[in-house]
Amino acid sequence: MTEDTATPLSALDRFEIFEQLVRHQRYIDNDPSRASADKYVGLYWPEASFTVNDLRSQTFTGPDELKNLYDYAHSVFPLEKWFHDVGWFEIDGAGDSADVLWRWRVSWKEDGEGVVSTGTYRDRFERRAGRWKVIERVSDVDPNWPAALFQPYVDRQAELFKTS
Repeated sequence: MTEDTATPLSALDRFEIFEQLVRHQRYIDNDPSRASADKYVGLYWPEASFTVNDLRSQTFTGPDELKNLYDYAHSVFPLEKWFHDVGWFEIDGAGDSADVLWRWRVSWKEDGEGVVSTGTYRDRFERRAGRWKVIERVSDVDPNWPAALFQPYVDRQAELFKTS
């Protein structure tokens, strides 16, 4: 966390961080191209880590592993059938550091499924050279994870996985 003597985050800082949350959800829904993967990875500092706690618990660190996470999601799961949203969020911090707690939702676009899963991100952002990016992210899925909907894709991951 930040020191008490650091300058509180401005409204502009908070907006820039919020925009990063929206871009994260938007970029996940992009196509599986290398250009889209690079946009996604560009939201993180080079040494950043992302821990995913859903069907698996795994930490991805650095650009290559974050790109692998993106490629996995885009080749194993039918992302064209769903979309991601930002729920409520809280941004706290001062100076060049911010902690963000925010909710995510995944909605299935086919067959009237609607919202199929939700969860919480716990992020730490850093500002460097005037730019805010994620240095650490943890995603915790809620107990409503629709394992039966996703498991068939996980079972075929060796067959489906492609790199961008």
